[in-house]
Amino acid sequence: MRKRTLCITRLLLVLGSSLLFLSACSFNPADLINGSLSENHYTVQSLNYGKSSRQNMDIYRPNVDLGKTPIVFIYGGAWRTGAKSDYKFIGHALTQLGHPVIIPDYQLFPAVSFPVFIDDVAKAIKAAEIKSPQLIGRPMNEFILMGHSAGAHSAALLFTDRRYLNKERVKSRVAGLIALSGPYDLTLENPEVKDVFANAQGRSQPIDYIRPGLAPTLLLHGGADTRVLPYHTQTFAEALGAKDNYVEIQMYPNIGHVIILGAIAQPLRGRADSFKDIAGFLSRLPSLR
Repeated sequence: MRKRTLCITRLLLVLGSSLLFLSACSFNPADLINGSLSENHYTVQSLNYGKSSRQNMDIYRPNVDLGKTPIVFIYGGAWRTGAKSDYKFIGHALTQLGHPVIIPDYQLFPAVSFPVFIDDVAKAIKAAEIKSPQLIGRPMNEFILMGHSAGAHSAALLFTDRRYLNKERVKSRVAGLIALSGPYDLTLENPEVKDVFANAQGRSQPIDYIRPGLAPTLLLHGGADTRVLPYHTQTFAEALGAKDNYVEIQMYPNIGHVIILGAIAQPLRGRADSFKDIAGFLSRLPSLR
């Protein structure tokens, strides 16, 4: 039991800060959480959206179609690590709420640098849009962007700077943004960030592209987050509000960078209110637009 608990803790570290699983775990800790989830309320399909092995996505489809807006979830990992298979718990949780869920893999640094991983997500969205009658059983006319950490940065940039979606000729409307623990005004001199965004040329900051008329936004952050400091969410929320956009913000005292995401998983929901607050926002979203 102690070993299983230790491995769950290591899973949370991996999800939040991209550390490698330590050799003391004889199994993938992601499998421990994901393997405990019931799969009877959805099906999963995979689809390639490009030629790279990283250009692949999983689409979670609720067995009962309630007509709810698909959610595109972008995981974090400092643009260096990550695998869609580790985020089955996200697909499980959001399909419980009736939403189809699209989780793309994307190409990673150092094989690529900015903006390739942003372009990849836009390509995945376009592929899902084209194949939506087969993937979700109906045309995809709108979608919600959602992301954590580096993935929240990607989601926010796609949300505020339409050029990436326009480049791929995405016709679907962005219906909302849910962003957890994201860096929305990156410090490009940071050694961890500098090389990834060496080709940014001033185009990398979601906060720079805020304009009136954006869809409703929910921003979540842990007050004890030392990985991405809470001021990122506070300043992004203020900038959205200054342009008369609707924004909700939830700050969780004593919650760090990792558990805010992990608490979405059904076995860990007692650790933070992130799942409850996301569910509430999604239920209100149609009336907020």
